[in-house]
Amino acid sequence: MRLYDSHTHLNTDPLFDDRQWYFHAFIDHGWVGLVNSWANDVYNTRGIAITKSVEGLSGWDVEKWQNIFVKSTIGYHPWCCDDGEITEENIQQKMIDLEILYETHKEYIVAIGECGIDTYFPGSENSLPLQKQLFALQCDLAQKLKLPLMVHIRKDFTTAFDILKNYRDMVIYIHCRGFGPNEIKRLQDLNIKKLFIGFCWNITYKNAQNLRESLAKVPLDQLLLETDAPRLSPQVVRGTVNTPANVQYIYEFVAEYLKIDIEVLARQIENNFNSIYKI
Repeated sequence: MRLYDSHTHLNTDPLFDDRQWYFHAFIDHGWVGLVNSWANDVYNTRGIAITKSVEGLSGWDVEKWQNIFVKSTIGYHPWCCDDGEITEENIQQKMIDLEILYETHKEYIVAIGECGIDTYFPGSENSLPLQKQLFALQCDLAQKLKLPLMVHIRKDFTTAFDILKNYRDMVIYIHCRGFGPNEIKRLQDLNIKKLFIGFCWNITYKNAQNLRESLAKVPLDQLLLETDAPRLSPQVVRGTVNTPANVQYIYEFVAEYLKIDIEVLARQIENNFNSIYKI
């Protein structure tokens, strides 16, 4: 099978220092494509650096390398509004810098994000006005650059939805979605040009029945699978650091839950991955 991790974080701690080892583990399993995301200045730079350096990693034979797809996204996570990286004073310049970063390294970059709305942690609602501004500006940039938008929504679905409904002509990837079937239907009713919904291992947790119910509402041609490593370790290895090589477990779970052949699922995810990232 050819498996893809549609959203991972080898550019973040604790994976970054040993990224070569984790790449080898991913490839040695036979998996063939991943996209590094996350979103601040450091992680944007790291993601691009990883993509640039992959071809030079030792121990990969040429035939194996020719089948590998590794790219990066760039953007600003809503948490940047809480940690001081994004402010009212610098937000416009940050968007200019982000566009310059893309134009300088466009062969390595496949999407803007992850970006969105997150009011999960206490006090984070205080930054909501700035989060909304940051999210809309990144939607504008993705639209201008004709890139997919990788979206993070945690807790405040309605605020994110109210922004997204202004961008129906785009390719939008709702990564690691954390809400139920009603929200899936609201997104689908927007008639977005291309909508993709990503699932990772939180779908297997005991308190995640709403996620499992929403999985059944997503057409296979809108489905992507991801690890979101190093977070959200699969249940079978819970308590360990999650890595891209673990993506097989989410494929196995989804195939069993949807009662479809895993080979059929893998081919569909490959088609979706190729579609969103224009392979």
